[in-house]
Amino acid sequence: MAKSDPVEQLRTLNEVLARTGASAPDRAEHARRALDFFSQEQDSGLIEVSLGDCANRLARLHFGAAEESELAFAHWHVPSVENFSPLWIRQAIVAEMKKLAGRRAALLLVTGLREAVCPDGAYWTKKRQQQYDRVRGWIDELACAWATRGSQLQVVVL
Repeated sequence: MAKSDPVEQLRTLNEVLARTGASAPDRAEHARRALDFFSQEQDSGLIEVSLGDCANRLARLHFGAAEESELAFAHWHVPSVENFSPLWIRQAIVAEMKKLAGRRAALLLVTGLREAVCPDGAYWTKKRQQQYDRVRGWIDELACAWATRGSQLQVVVL
């Protein structure tokens, strides 16, 4: 699996958020222009873009303040740890799902999973792919188990 470029991940996220139906089309265009600028600045070495920090700002651009949005949004940036245990992931996902409770439409964004499984300088191996798939499964199962009955939940993992 190739290393992820944060600006490209943000471009993908921008398109996903634009298609949720809770965002105005002009907001996606504004974000595209900002991401083009960040890409140029990152290429020239003037700026370092962090997916974890920028994802929340991008969501706020699309949906506005949490109180006024029709779509509930929660973001979990996976920290780098030695071992992924089901209890550790359960605690983090449940905390994020509680933020989405009671809303008819919700989006759970998970970032940094790939980087947590395969840190910089390491190779993507079959064992790491299995670990990534296992953690993705845990995230999906927990999100479904904690989703409000009758709600439309989208889980996006970048």
